[in-house]
Amino acid sequence: MRVIIAGGGTGGHLFPAIALGEELVRRRPDTQVLYAGTTNGFEARWLPQRGYQYELFEVHGIRGRSLSGRVRAIAEFVRALSMARALAARFHPDLVVSAGGYASAPMALAAIPARVPIVMLEQNTKPGLSNRVLWRFARKICISFADSAGYFRADKVVLTGNPVRYQAAVEPAPPDLGQKQILVLGGSTGAHRLNLGVIGAFKIWGKSVINWTILHQCGETDVERLRVEYQKTGVRAEVAPFIADVPAALARASLVIARAGGGTVTDIALAGRAAVYVPYPFHRDMQQLHNAMVIQKAGGALVVDDDDELAENLAREVKSLFEDPARLAEMGRRARSTVFPDAAARVARVCFDVAQAEN
Repeated sequence: MRVIIAGGGTGGHLFPAIALGEELVRRRPDTQVLYAGTTNGFEARWLPQRGYQYELFEVHGIRGRSLSGRVRAIAEFVRALSMARALAARFHPDLVVSAGGYASAPMALAAIPARVPIVMLEQNTKPGLSNRVLWRFARKICISFADSAGYFRADKVVLTGNPVRYQAAVEPAPPDLGQKQILVLGGSTGAHRLNLGVIGAFKIWGKSVINWTILHQCGETDVERLRVEYQKTGVRAEVAPFIADVPAALARASLVIARAGGGTVTDIALAGRAAVYVPYPFHRDMQQLHNAMVIQKAGGALVVDDDDELAENLAREVKSLFEDPARLAEMGRRARSTVFPDAAARVARVCFDVAQAEN
């Protein structure tokens, strides 16, 4: 079977695509997978270092841009669509998987006139623009959370969970609450406002948390600034632009402070870790807020607004959680109940079934 998996822009769309591709090949080694993304996305830095077969299109999102920016984005999209059609004609895929984000749209649209079946992935609770427009052309839509089902036609929906590369133990080990290690995940590209909020919380705590340790993924821009700020607080902190081994970091964490992209939420829940989520506040669809609320409603997380009182609210909520170890452990168990450890296998089965039905 030949499969094109299209999507990217951020790790939240790229890593489910990679997890699915690896699972397809693991189950059927003769499967050929080609990844399609954008030249300006996270995949443009990540894919060349890993040896995967890929094609990148120059395409940007339209939302939030000026009029001239939108005109340029539309022109880029038209060129990308032409390239996607040429790629489909050259590669002859049996299936196109749309992994979400604007990076997936050109390839998904190219599949329609080529009569290539489409399987769509929706990582977030509330679908993004591309999936809301293109879902009608998909044979099946694999959703991560049951709350997403209402956005699509029922006969197309399969609740699979989010296929991530994270491999959790059958029963994750409980956190070492004697050490109190905080893991901060701002997403694959960092989160400036979250970074400042966490630093502000440590300044409020002062020397009362001098024995806590922290591992902080902050993106490229804030690395040096955060290292200096943590030195001033006296806390033991490891600051990294990007954490490659997320499973190991989660295994050591007592608590996670994070943005709430679909992949991040799934990784943390699979690890059985309680979280304080600070959803990105400026997305028009508020996708991260919807993701975080699913886990909070299950009792597995707290949601803190990214506003002018972020540092104060983080300081209060995190300290209260560490003062109640039983609650922290129970939150981790409840978070894990919301996700599917075998999500990649579930989506792979859908892909094979759809491709086989066309032959």
